[in-house]
Amino acid sequence: MKRTLRLSIVLITAFYFLSPCLVRAQLSQGGLPRSFSLAMASDTTGMVNITPPATDMLQREDEQTPVPYRFALNIPVDISTGTSGKWMKAPDGTNVWRLSLKSTGALAITLYFDRFRLAEGGKLFVYNPRRTQLIGAFTSLNNNSLSTFATALIYGDQLTIEYNAADGVASPVMHISEVSYAYRGISDFSGLKTGFGGSGKCEVNVNCDEGSNWQKEKRGVARVQVKRGATNVWCTGSMVNNTMNDGKPYFLTADHCGNQSTATDLSQWIFYFNYEGTACPNPGTEPALHSLTGASMKAHGGNSGTTGSDFYLVLLQSTVPTSYNVYYNGWSRETTEPSMSGVGIHHPAGDIKKVSTYTVPLQQSNWNGGIHVSHWLVTWSGTPNGHGTTEGGSSGSPLFDSQ
Repeated sequence: MKRTLRLSIVLITAFYFLSPCLVRAQLSQGGLPRSFSLAMASDTTGMVNITPPATDMLQREDEQTPVPYRFALNIPVDISTGTSGKWMKAPDGTNVWRLSLKSTGALAITLYFDRFRLAEGGKLFVYNPRRTQLIGAFTSLNNNSLSTFATALIYGDQLTIEYNAADGVASPVMHISEVSYAYRGISDFSGLKTGFGGSGKCEVNVNCDEGSNWQKEKRGVARVQVKRGATNVWCTGSMVNNTMNDGKPYFLTADHCGNQSTATDLSQWIFYFNYEGTACPNPGTEPALHSLTGASMKAHGGNSGTTGSDFYLVLLQSTVPTSYNVYYNGWSRETTEPSMSGVGIHHPAGDIKKVSTYTVPLQQSNWNGGIHVSHWLVTWSGTPNGHGTTEGGSSGSPLFDSQ
């Protein structure tokens, strides 16, 4: 396993302007679909079956381009409440629309809406067939100026979408344009470890002793489901504060993660916070997912690091819920004095949060033969609990040092 990594100068982080987030917003409002509380049986008569992609070909392509870490292909569909699914009236008078969707062999599915506008009072839920995973309620609070939306991952190859509204609530505008088919980078819960548990055995969990001095800083680091046209990739990044010290939700990752994303794609990025084990050993079950959807690009540079610093700065569409306990990390513009030691915190292969340690001074470097100094070259060191390094999925992750 390689033990060096070139990281963007901008991603070297320090702790000068640190503060917790003080404002509140929610991705979902909680609650249960009406079909659950009224014991309405699942209806699969209108099942939409989506042809899966040729994953063997995808994996051969991935061997040629390991960074960033592609894990899903987005399949075009044409699904709306007017043309698909089934409307019915619940016994209590609630209008219920349900649609079941399946793409055989998918490890997980994400839904991408290119038209999304919910009226006040409408509630949208998404859940798996056994009803052991449920996300929502999504409401009018999830509307944005581009009328787009994306759902967090639902594990497995089948899901149900359900919309609930009382009489008098305006009809929803919901059109699913793409279904993301995850073929790796996700645990399939059958012993084949990818995604959760899928990083190298040398990796060190962030709550081992190596991460004990970085417990505040780790809270700013998140896994990112990056939509780039027809594909999804795993990357990492960090919430960063600004010189106003006001906790505006800026997030910093790598240009080679985001530079192929359109404004619409960015509005459908999904950020997963607190995706980590609670102790040093690998957990036996996957941690809960705490997600937010959507961002807009504010600044970037470097053309993936070939012409300058490989950074990509976005602003989240929503403020981060206080329940997520996010920390806004500080940063340094210093380019001449290399950091002597520190750590990187990241999500290799889309796995839970890891910490890698460096004790050799950073070196100025470049990327893929570029002529500009654009990155720090990092040499990772062995520690008592392993030899943390970086992998696909670590792209965009921050470095921290004692300053």
